Amino acid sequence: MSRLSTVDGILALGNRRQGFRPIAIANLAFVASIALGALALASDEFEIDDSKRLLTESGDGTLRPGDLVRDAAFRDIDGKEHWLYASLERGPAVLVFLSTSCPMAARYSKRLEQLDAQLVERGATVYGIFSGSGETLESVREHRERASFRFPIIHDRDARLARHVDATMTPQAFVIDKSRRLRYRGAIDDNRIEDRVKARYLEDALRSVLAGEKVALETTRSAGCSIHFPDPPAPKDVTYTRHIAPILADRCEGCHRAGQVAPFALSSYEDAKRWSTEIRAYTEKRLMPPWKPARGFGDLIDHTSLSDEEIELIAKWVDAGTPEGDSKDLPPRPRFTDGWAYGEPDLVLEMPEEYIVGPEGEDDYRHFIIPIELDDDRYVQAVDVRPGNARTVHHVIAYVDTSGRARELDAKDPGPGYTRFGGTGFDPVSTLGGWAPGFTPQRTPEGSGAWLPKRADVVLQVHYYRTGFEERDRTRVGLWFAKDEKPVKVRGAMAINTEFRIPAGEESYEVRATTRLREDAYVYSVTPHMHLLGRGMEVVARLPLAAGASLSEETIVPLILIEDWDFAWQRAYPLRDLLFLPRGTTIELRAWFDNSAKNPNNPNDPPRPVRFGERTTDEMAICFLSYLRASEYDPDARGRRVE
Repeated sequence: MSRLSTVDGILALGNRRQGFRPIAIANLAFVASIALGALALASDEFEIDDSKRLLTESGDGTLRPGDLVRDAAFRDIDGKEHWLYASLERGPAVLVFLSTSCPMAARYSKRLEQLDAQLVERGATVYGIFSGSGETLESVREHRERASFRFPIIHDRDARLARHVDATMTPQAFVIDKSRRLRYRGAIDDNRIEDRVKARYLEDALRSVLAGEKVALETTRSAGCSIHFPDPPAPKDVTYTRHIAPILADRCEGCHRAGQVAPFALSSYEDAKRWSTEIRAYTEKRLMPPWKPARGFGDLIDHTSLSDEEIELIAKWVDAGTPEGDSKDLPPRPRFTDGWAYGEPDLVLEMPEEYIVGPEGEDDYRHFIIPIELDDDRYVQAVDVRPGNARTVHHVIAYVDTSGRARELDAKDPGPGYTRFGGTGFDPVSTLGGWAPGFTPQRTPEGSGAWLPKRADVVLQVHYYRTGFEERDRTRVGLWFAKDEKPVKVRGAMAINTEFRIPAGEESYEVRATTRLREDAYVYSVTPHMHLLGRGMEVVARLPLAAGASLSEETIVPLILIEDWDFAWQRAYPLRDLLFLPRGTTIELRAWFDNSAKNPNNPNDPPRPVRFGERTTDEMAICFLSYLRASEYDPDARGRRVE
């Protein structure tokens, strides 16, 4: 590979072995389109493939196979509305990024039409997407007519869909399966010349997905022309319909809509204008949408935070007086369903009886016991929740108790269930999963699951937010079981300190904890936990030194950093990829607490010394790790290791 630097470098590279010769007009146009596209983005994102003499991606993108893809709403050039998740109910979706001016993309017109004709009857949906500056509605319509495309064509003028899946080039394809996960990203095939194609990457990936099989080659490097992302709009050009509505629909309306837990809706221009001061203030401080981990520390997925560009757009819009804009620019309204995230669950559990949440007081952490009897032990791969009253249910975590301790606590507490802050009051044999509004339920890695004994009590910890009114709730929980014959059991480790004492008045008291892994592990999730005095936590993995190595060769892997802890928004954070940590790795936790009168969350007035414990007035310093034993799990086969 030769690193791309200048336009002259591209032209010279194309002729370095043959000396100077005239370049055909078509070739010159192609080289020019490559050069201009390369200048539009950072040069280290692309390079010239010497064997193909084409501009090629130099990386694999930030959205990778296996990652969850958020829903998206868009219109085709005929005005028809589409929703990504709605299409996934029929079958996999294929997003192909094309261009009206890239010769490489044009060479694939017939191949895409043939692929669409072969697979559409099997439930797959192909979308042709023309993104960025230089793509006008008129030119996209003309291109469709010339290519005779019959699948939906999208004019993505602000490159929102391109950013949504981290597309960078044309042609470039993305395959998303019914579980909303990216299964393939990259080139359509291995040669722009039809008769020379040997590997049909996109077609092979689609056939594997349709057959329910693992995609053999999940990522390939795309070659062609770069997508030309538009410059940020000037402040006077920012409008609600074109710039702000898509942000609110994608990032905020999951909670900020009628009947949900957020205190007000953001579903219309009137809503956004009314709350524009709050929207700007809370987004600039990164308090909303809630995403606590610091950027660039650890490799986490399922981000709900806004980008710097999105925050800047909101500020520009407010400064300009919140202009509405042209209604034609409005994206389709997002679709929210009261159905289950992954289709009909294998088992649905329901609170035994209705619970009444009082109008005033601290938030309520109530635990409800649901006895189960199954034919055999099961392994739970995903948990979803249907709140009985979305106005008051803040989050739910499902634990498993086989000791009978939860029943004892229930018997001592009048009313349904029992209240316990900061813990369950028993040692769970398993944690099945959790849920919070606005978050898509996470699944354990394929071929694994959280252990659910055939006879046990499932204990639902429900965090109730008080609304100022009496509320009633009877929440349901759906469980999906791993389908493998012998699923691998999810295991846990934790770094914990139970011996600390935080002096009264201390504004930044540090607590440390460590734990050492006793086996090779594939870690897939981290869960920090503190109470009301917590201000921040940093967790790293220190790998064991090889024999004879010096301390300068030590490897430290950052896992998570939270610099503005909020007890109300704690959750499990999934890692982008399985992280292999060898036996002997030390997990190191550093937490800091504010036990001063300046801390508005301090439950003690005046402050008093605080130790480890489960009560509201106690504290904790824990980080849980969810992992799979490397001796049991094969990440390539996505299942139990075969010796």
